[in-house]
Amino acid sequence: MTTQTHDTPAVMADAVIAQVIQLKDPDEAISSAIWWRVAELLRACTTATASGPHLTTTLLEHAFTATDDVLSSLSADSDPSTTDPTTTDPSTTDPNAAYASTAPSGLDALAAARRSCLLLARLLFSLDRTTPAMLATRVNQLRRALTAWRFETLDARISTVH
Repeated sequence: MTTQTHDTPAVMADAVIAQVIQLKDPDEAISSAIWWRVAELLRACTTATASGPHLTTTLLEHAFTATDDVLSSLSADSDPSTTDPTTTDPSTTDPNAAYASTAPSGLDALAAARRSCLLLARLLFSLDRTTPAMLATRVNQLRRALTAWRFETLDARISTVH
């Protein structure tokens, strides 16, 4: 009976994600397989940012692997002939782009990683079209935030050892 209790939230989450992906515009350049990879990336990042210090490094590596998976799938799936050159710059089409690129001073790396996850989740759950360039930009922003957080976490560990 405990197994059923632990599986239910994951099954429900998958059902919600499946519904959101089905509601996306069928003419969107990003395939549903890539959106599933984005969902896995968001799970990995959420788990890593909510983990205890003893699991952070392992979970961060999983998040980096998921990030690389999305980016490689996106580049393999992109058809240059379907790219609209007027929408390749996310700052011209995304109202959150300016906010995402300018982090307020004093914002720590963990908060930046969480904010990057949120901005990526907004693309996943949005019913507006998302260009491959915009998705790649968001994933790269998340990767940079995770990298900064990893260095901050490693620095904290090294300073406590010495």
